Amino acid sequence: MGLGFYVADIIIDVFVFRSGAFIEELLNPTYHEVWMRTSVLLVAVTFAIYVQLLLRRERETSERTKTAENFLNSIVDNIPSMVFIKDAKELRFVRINHTGERLLGLSSQKLIGKSDYDFFPVAQADFFTHKDREVLKSGIEQNIPEEVIDTVLGKRWLHTRKVPILDDKGQPIYLLGISDDITKAKEAETELKETEIRFQTLFDSAADFIFVIDPEGKIIETNRYACEHSGYEKDEIIGNNIKKFFTSKSQDTCDCNFPGLRERGYNRADIEFVCKDGHIIQMECQATGVPDESGCFTSFLIIQRDVTDKKQAEEEIQRQQSEMAHVIRLSTMGEMASGIAHELNQPLTALISYCGTAAMLANSLPSPSPQLGEILGRAEKQAHRAGQIIWHLRDFLSKEDFHKEPVDIDRVIEGVIEFIQPELKNRNVKVEHHSGALGCKVMANKVQIEQVLVNLVMNSLEATNGSEMTTGHIIVQTRLLPNESIETTVTDNGSGIAADMTDKMFDPFQTSKSSGMGMGLSISRSIIEEHGGKIWTDAQHRSGAIFGFNLPIASDT
Repeated sequence: MGLGFYVADIIIDVFVFRSGAFIEELLNPTYHEVWMRTSVLLVAVTFAIYVQLLLRRERETSERTKTAENFLNSIVDNIPSMVFIKDAKELRFVRINHTGERLLGLSSQKLIGKSDYDFFPVAQADFFTHKDREVLKSGIEQNIPEEVIDTVLGKRWLHTRKVPILDDKGQPIYLLGISDDITKAKEAETELKETEIRFQTLFDSAADFIFVIDPEGKIIETNRYACEHSGYEKDEIIGNNIKKFFTSKSQDTCDCNFPGLRERGYNRADIEFVCKDGHIIQMECQATGVPDESGCFTSFLIIQRDVTDKKQAEEEIQRQQSEMAHVIRLSTMGEMASGIAHELNQPLTALISYCGTAAMLANSLPSPSPQLGEILGRAEKQAHRAGQIIWHLRDFLSKEDFHKEPVDIDRVIEGVIEFIQPELKNRNVKVEHHSGALGCKVMANKVQIEQVLVNLVMNSLEATNGSEMTTGHIIVQTRLLPNESIETTVTDNGSGIAADMTDKMFDPFQTSKSSGMGMGLSISRSIIEEHGGKIWTDAQHRSGAIFGFNLPIASDT
């Protein structure tokens, strides 16, 4: 370049200023021309060097810029989040990275220059555009935790952050968006919520008391069934120690079992749960530890099942078995008594015969003693009475076919009173019989009616014996009713009928006596109803108790 300036100066001198020939000026320049031309040469060379330096710097800058741009593009394209840029005016895509292409299922060539309305449903495009305009208008970043987007590959959930890109004057020229695909997290969250709902539904619907407690016994959670059947509200249970809802006996059981539960992670026990109204429920309790990642038990699942009915049924079965054993013993004793009565009847018959013979011999003596005859007469009379008692006992214990016939109820009452006369004397109880049936009879089985009367009179005997009265008094009375039936009542001056027994005294196995079986009145009711009658009691009677039964009059009387 300097040499070109040098030659150009010679040409200008020769052809413009006519200072000589070209060869002469080139070969024989003057001092002034040499100096001028040399200065021009130096300036030209210097300028050429400067231009070369500028060109080289610009080339190096362009290469660095291109390298930096490629590096930046590589970073943006490999970011695991979708990065996109839209122009601020029409909101058309001007840039999208590879992650965005994979997420949307579209290449950048198809996206660049297009808007949301070219790819997404109108409702979604309206939502995206509205958010974009809000960001550009406010000039600040906007965070959208969740937004659903329909892509070529299906529905996706995104977490998007949008920010405006401003020029030197602070005006938005682009919109930068960064979106993370949270579809898997959203699906997992939805599945977790559905699982929690299913679990909570099962938890609340379980027909058991369920509690979750910490290692100290404090209740963390409980189910709806426990609240509904205990009477407590949920906030009255949560936060309290589970022992608060147990009886003192069950609290001691809990204290004994809890160390083992913490160690083994499992235990079971029978406890008594106290409801809000004070009602106690018998529970079968099972406790299971819930370990953490290190294997330590951080909470315990307590399942309590109501076994009150089961316990009562077991107790009832045991009681019935005991009563059945008692009945069997009584039946055995009845069989033995019948046999004994049969065996005693023969020596009593012999005794009566001996007494008669002794009386005849005494009377044949020349001067018999009057006292001897009197004593032998009394002995014979008592032997006859003993035989009648034994005959009556055999009749009462006999296993006949319960044949019904016209029976004089007053005669039956007299026989029963005579039968239990020794017991009445031992207990200092007086029995009166008031007959008012006018000789009418009932169609009945004599032995069964005797059994009813014995049950009622013996109950009155027990009641008067346990009362504060020094002398017991029982009245057995019959009377004829207008409806052609005979009413028989047994009235005593005993302790009366307990209030809690009024409605259930004729039920099986119900008794107020410590040694009673609770079957007498139930059997009596069955017998009377079998005879077409009705048995009853007057619970309002204040001085003792009244029991009675009605039987229809026999048609042939």
